Amino acid sequence: MPVARDRALLLKRFAFSESSLVVHLCTREHGRVHLLAKGAYRPTSRYFAVLDLLDTLELEWQHDPRRELGNLRAGSVEVLRRRIPSRGDLWSAAGTMLELADLASRPDHADPELFDLLEAGLGELDSPASSADAALAAFEIGYLGVLGLAPALSTCAACGGDAPPVSAGGEPRAAFSAGAGGRLCRRCADEARASGRRVGTLPVRTLEDARAFQLQGARAGDRLPSDRIDRVRDFAGRFLDYHLEARPRTHRAFLATPNRNASPETAEAS
Repeated sequence: MPVARDRALLLKRFAFSESSLVVHLCTREHGRVHLLAKGAYRPTSRYFAVLDLLDTLELEWQHDPRRELGNLRAGSVEVLRRRIPSRGDLWSAAGTMLELADLASRPDHADPELFDLLEAGLGELDSPASSADAALAAFEIGYLGVLGLAPALSTCAACGGDAPPVSAGGEPRAAFSAGAGGRLCRRCADEARASGRRVGTLPVRTLEDARAFQLQGARAGDRLPSDRIDRVRDFAGRFLDYHLEARPRTHRAFLATPNRNASPETAEAS
């Protein structure tokens, strides 16, 4: 039976008998892997006290393509993360990252970008000066890119040209369509509407802030107040909502509030 070895992050774990576990993992070179960890709770096990959420692991397992579960042989902790469980906001943010990675990972499909994004996100949460909201905003914007759904934020998604604001007064807003791939110029917005696509507007500042997270990661949050970070997360969450056609459980409470990026006219109408 072939033996595999890889870096891994635990997505889920389930009790199996009195001393064993079934674990679902995101690995760097083997994609999603499901393993049976026999005797995981026994002090003599080669992976005793190893299979914790949040830590980066080095695991070795036997893989039989005819079976759903491989057999874990050995494991060690490569990166221990202990700050996250000490704060509720960090723990909640980590749960969101794990759930999104769980939705995207696929068996036998190596996705090093997803693994690296998740590992970097958890590392950011575990850093001494971590901001849970900024780390989540960076992760969710990066997650859209990993899925191949990165929206156009500064130029027109349809023609690639400039996409100037379309509002005359108040907060500058740009035409935007999730179905068309992001920000649109006026002409492409009119064409999208004519073809039956839904086209609305988003604050230019929110799109610029999202672009900053796209380029700089969580560090972009250092110069932003919490309400602007929330608006980036609201935008990313609703964009993901549209494409997944399902709302992740950990997004439901945050997105249950009215759209933080809605225009004043829309807010008043609702």
